[in-house]
Amino acid sequence: MAKTKKITSLRLRALKQNSILKIVESTAREQNMSVYLVGGALRNLFVNQKSQRKFDWDFVVSHNAVKLGKLVAKKLGAAFFVLDRSGRTARVICKDAGSLCELDFSDFKGRNIKEDLRRRDFTINTLCLDLHVLMADSSKRALLDYFSAVKDIKSKCVRLTDERNFSSDPLRILRGFTFCATFGFKFDEKSKELAKKSVYRLKRTSQERITEELVKIFTSSNSYKYILDMNGLGVLQVIFPETLLLLGLDQGEFHHLDAWAHSLQTLAELEKLLRTLDKKIFKKHSILTHAYLNEKISAVHSRLWLLKLACILHDIGKPATRFASPDGKIHFYGHEKEGANIVHNIGLRLKLSAKEIGVLKGLVLYHLRAGQIANGIPSEKAKFRFFRDTQDNAVMILLLTIADRKAMQGPLSRKKSFVFLEDEIFSMIVKYFKNAVQDKTIPRLLNGNEITRLLDIRPSPLVGKLLKEVEEAQALKMINTKKEAKSLVRDIYNSGKKKLI
Repeated sequence: MAKTKKITSLRLRALKQNSILKIVESTAREQNMSVYLVGGALRNLFVNQKSQRKFDWDFVVSHNAVKLGKLVAKKLGAAFFVLDRSGRTARVICKDAGSLCELDFSDFKGRNIKEDLRRRDFTINTLCLDLHVLMADSSKRALLDYFSAVKDIKSKCVRLTDERNFSSDPLRILRGFTFCATFGFKFDEKSKELAKKSVYRLKRTSQERITEELVKIFTSSNSYKYILDMNGLGVLQVIFPETLLLLGLDQGEFHHLDAWAHSLQTLAELEKLLRTLDKKIFKKHSILTHAYLNEKISAVHSRLWLLKLACILHDIGKPATRFASPDGKIHFYGHEKEGANIVHNIGLRLKLSAKEIGVLKGLVLYHLRAGQIANGIPSEKAKFRFFRDTQDNAVMILLLTIADRKAMQGPLSRKKSFVFLEDEIFSMIVKYFKNAVQDKTIPRLLNGNEITRLLDIRPSPLVGKLLKEVEEAQALKMINTKKEAKSLVRDIYNSGKKKLI
């Protein structure tokens, strides 16, 4: 505790030396305004002792916040924006030590700083720093803690500042879980009960805002724990009402859990897998896999978010396709195709980009494919076709396949006769990255125009299918030259196989 206090004191003194804060404080003093630094920048002094690359700073001002922001922007030579129609909030975007920094200025919401802080969502976000006192006196007296924020931060507790906060803005339920997932915190019991009572209000909340919080929660390293808590409060059922049909859905003797519990367990198994991946494949390929998952699919959303979302939605098509055969066995034929259609609509509702929706659909559509080819030693042709069809989503699907199978612990899936060659899946992950390097160096033997000229035919879907045959034969090293490729195309076309492909 003494060490933490010392580090915090040092960082507060560092803030006192910050050139941007000096400009904000001196400008406010010139205008006879009170100004306070509030929010996450201060919370993080106590939550995370690692130095921050940059701060997004929030300031509350006694009056004329927009005017103060404009004056500060002018002194910094920075960009300035008014953020709301009421004209009471402004943003300044500048550079601090080479990084972009956002400074938000807003007027008191209430008669004074204490009333303003009372209206904030959780106590952990109610710390504030009086900049005038900071610059004139000691940093210790400048830090104000009216609502025991430091105590709750130290006890890792997310507590409402006001019992009405969830009803006034139900998105705060998700924001609370975001803080829990990000910092390893948990709700106090009273706040949890209030969240449960207000969860239905999320139906009336902006979908874009919901999605942004979901992304933060799912991409945390231990999201399963918090997704499970959200499930317990009914949050997931409100956001994903389609999952209600998975509750209690018997899946037969290959499974020990109902369809919804299995879907959640698949997420748990994925996170276990990602934590121990370097024990399954070489460290080089483990690093490549994590880098791959952190790649952005859209402007700010990563593959990891979509993979984890797919874990809880991969069997969403099962309720519509379930049937029992005369021998009593349960089947879900075509559930992956039905599921792909359902997640398409979910993606639209979540306001995902077209690319994100395409990836999510692909994960659900192909989530059985790798498992099917790993029921025995897969041929090189089967592997090639898997990679050809799944493209950039291949590694995500392979990881989902392993997690899905590990979440199956029914009596039939534990029998020796049930074959799932997990090592083959891991070898395919390695193969994906090796192929990614090789594909850049292997030239295409034929293109579509060459095929149309060779066969004296018009462009058609047949040309694309012939190209696939050539690419497959080249990948399997059955052909190596343009001459051999042309011969193959002629043979396929003339043999009458054109009617079958």
